Amino acid sequence: MELGVRKFVAGAMALAFALVVGLAIATPAAAAKVKSIQSEAKWISFDAAAKTVTVKIRKTGKAPKDKDLKLRKGKEATFTIREGSVLTRTTVKINGLGGALTDIPVGKTVNIYWQPDQKMPGQRWAKMIDVILSEEDLMQRSEDN
Repeated sequence: MELGVRKFVAGAMALAFALVVGLAIATPAAAAKVKSIQSEAKWISFDAAAKTVTVKIRKTGKAPKDKDLKLRKGKEATFTIREGSVLTRTTVKINGLGGALTDIPVGKTVNIYWQPDQKMPGQRWAKMIDVILSEEDLMQRSEDN
């Protein structure tokens, strides 16, 4: 009986090892295809009907392969937003906590992590929008709580 348990444990460990190695190999390949570009911008607007956000670029980040999607410092840029599962939707973080696009006031500095939109070629998809709060904003929040 003890020999059967040992064989079972050895087989389970071999299977677990194979799964870990398989995931380790598959994960970098998938991640390489979906690298996001980080850009810093000033928030202008959110258009819920068009499912877009508009910002004024402060720092462009790395240039995308598609030259038509290149951002220009001091110019407005539009990004599509998506709803859906955690992996496919646009997420919003306000000082590290979850938020909504409607929570972002005009003029706030944001970091946009974006990619060329595979569903709509020629457009940019905002994968994540991270609102950067000023020290004044942080002080106001602490006074409100």
